[in-house]
Order: sequence, then C-alpha cells, then structure tokens
Amino acid sequence: MEIINMPKCSLWMIIAILLEVEQYSLAQQRNGLRQNGDKYENTSIPNNCNDKIYGVTLTGNIIEFDNIERTDRKIKILDYVFPFRCNALAKGVNNKIYAVKADEENKTPIYEYNPKSSQGSMSKWVLPSHSDGGWISGAVDSKGKLYFITTTMENLVRVDIRKAEPDIMWSDNMKVSGWKKENCSAGCNFFINQNDELVVKENKGNGLWYIPLKDGYYVAKSEQINSITDINPSNDILEYINGNGSMMTLLLRRDGVSYYSNRKQDTFSLMKIDTVKLGILTDLAGCNNFIKKEEKIVEDEKDDELISVKTNLNESIRLKNILFQLGESELRPESFEDLNKLVRQLKKYPQVEILLEGHTDITGDLDENIKLSLERVNACKKYLINKGIDGKRIQTKGYGSSRPLKRSGNEKEREINRRVEFKIIKGI
Repeated sequence: MEIINMPKCSLWMIIAILLEVEQYSLAQQRNGLRQNGDKYENTSIPNNCNDKIYGVTLTGNIIEFDNIERTDRKIKILDYVFPFRCNALAKGVNNKIYAVKADEENKTPIYEYNPKSSQGSMSKWVLPSHSDGGWISGAVDSKGKLYFITTTMENLVRVDIRKAEPDIMWSDNMKVSGWKKENCSAGCNFFINQNDELVVKENKGNGLWYIPLKDGYYVAKSEQINSITDINPSNDILEYINGNGSMMTLLLRRDGVSYYSNRKQDTFSLMKIDTVKLGILTDLAGCNNFIKKEEKIVEDEKDDELISVKTNLNESIRLKNILFQLGESELRPESFEDLNKLVRQLKKYPQVEILLEGHTDITGDLDENIKLSLERVNACKKYLINKGIDGKRIQTKGYGSSRPLKRSGNEKEREINRRVEFKIIKGI
C-alpha cells in the first residue's frame, strides 16, 4: 500500500481554511441568522396587555386611544414623548411603548416609554445597521416578543425584553420563499395575528401577505383588501379586540384610523386628527388581539383558615392569588379576595405579627427583582393597613428571584415562582 506524505504547507492550509469557516460561521450567527435554542425561545412573557392602542405621528407625538370603536371613545394626546421623529412603534404586553428613530440606517437603540409613569429612556436593545431606508413598523407576537421591520421589509428583528441582545430573524427578505421584492417597493407595514403570522400590507396598495414565524419563512397566502376605490393606502394595519370581544382590523391613515370589514367590502373612518397640529400618523400599536391565557390558581383545600393554633412559627403560607402587572407593583383586583381573607384572619388573631415575603420569577436583573419584590409586598402591607390592620404587626422582605420553587419547565410551570408568602413571627 502506498503511503502519501502530505506536505506541511498543505496541512496548515487546511487548518487555516477550517478556522476561516468557523469564524465565518460565528460571524453569520452574530450578523444575521436566527438564534435557535436559547432559553426564552418557546417561553411567553406574562400577558398583562390592556385595551389601549397608540398611534405615533412622524413628529413624535403619541396619541392614546381607548374604546376606539365606540362613540364614547377616549383620545389622549401624550405630546412629544420621543426625542426623535418616529415611524416604527410597538406596544409590549407589559403596556410599555417601544419606538425607533425614523430614517435611521445606522445602529440605533430602541426607546422605551411607560405611559403610566410618563417616563422614558433609551433601552439596552440596539437595532443593527442596514441600507433599507429606516425602521418603518413594529409589532408584538403571542409570546410578548417585539418585532421591527425596515422600509421594504429587507430586515426583520425580534426583541425579547428578557434578553440583552435582539435576534435578527432575517437580513434579506428574499430568503422568504414565495416573496417578491417589489411587493414592498413603496414601503410596507405589518402586524402579527393570533396564529403568529406576519401579516404584511403594502402602504400604497391593497396587497396582504401572510408569513408564518415558525418552521421557516414562506408566503403562506396572499390576498387583496377590498375597496370601492382603486387603492386603499395606509400607514399601518392592526388587529384589535373590541369591547364586545369581536376582532376588528384597523387601518391607519395619514390623518386618522379606519375600520376595515371584509363583509362590507369597504372601510369607514373611526376618527381623525388635526395633522397640521399633531403631524401625520405613521404607525399604530396594540397587543390585545391575543387571547389572554392567564392561569387561575385553584385552591388545594377549601379551608378558609390561613392561620390557626396549629400554625407553626416561621411556617411559609402562600397567598395564591396575589397578582400584579408585569414588572409593576400595583395590585390587580383579583388579589383582593386573598388579602381580605388575611385581613379577617389577622383581626381574628390580634396578637399575631407576620412577615410578608415577595418573590419574582428567575428572569431579569437580580437587583431589580429584589427591588420589585419588596415594592410588591409593601403594596400588600399598605392594603392590609387600609383595611384596619396595625402596620406594626407587619414586616416585609423582598427576595427577588433568589428562592425559586421551580428552575425548569415552561412559562406556566414557572409562574409559581412569582408569589407572595407570609410567616407568623409572633403570637401563636
């Protein structure tokens, strides 16, 4: 058998090629390929979305719409909450608003604004540079993840608010099977429907395309919006569940919002704005088109006695239905029943003193979680005091995410980590 001796230079050439391939692969992972397999890939952000929707004008004005489908709709002007002109807007399931500077092709951070506190700032998430005219539209999916696209849909980026870096879903829309680049030659906007499909509408036409956000990217179907006019121009499109529980399709005009009905084969105006005063509307944001699947905690036992003579000192007792908005410390009305039960127990045993303990889930910043958990148990303490319990009988402690009951499982299984417990520290 003949043995071939490989020259050393050839061996080094092979090693160099392999290293170059590996570096190229890593660069591709950083610069454009979807990141699969991360710990948040298939987990949801708790959906606390309210029914308010927001429109943004090119000048940066935010307009809040409440009960938009009704004659008694409420419209609130939030003035210039962004320090820039804006085309792309998304509303998170945490009821915060996320916006991107208009016409920016360089790397640009996402601006995060909380309508409740009227506070905003540049976030930790930075969208990548591109050459497609700027970020033109934003949306949110059923898991609470945010999406932004560029003018002709050349780039699609996803943001999970629990992660430090955004995911680049694609950086070349021709990777979408069945897609034609000219579909968005004059710009496109989009929303994400209940099937987690990207529903794309051309700005200056009637075309609609449905692109699933799983199992590869392809045009699942296309259709035309019906209209009595030749074209149906719009600056955005959005699904919205009205007060009767029915789904509406909203079209954003330059000067207002319209409701589109396939049945009526036409659109009619819901409301208009003064574009001279406020500017031209460029994007619409909401998140209530996803059915809220909030798990109702079932009591393990029917016994109303949270405290009894058999209760041990420092025994942890969980208040099972204490609920808060995501990332906030304001009690939701569903919490009052359990807190009222605790009020009755503390009045029954006036000698008892308790320690309220707050816990968050295992996502997010450790220090922020500790702060949040303490704010939440202090909200519980305030409620008890308002019901006549002496505040000296109540101590509070926030543990953040340091004492999880579950470290694995899906989002619903890990919800058990977000809890309020109390211990009797004196009196039994």
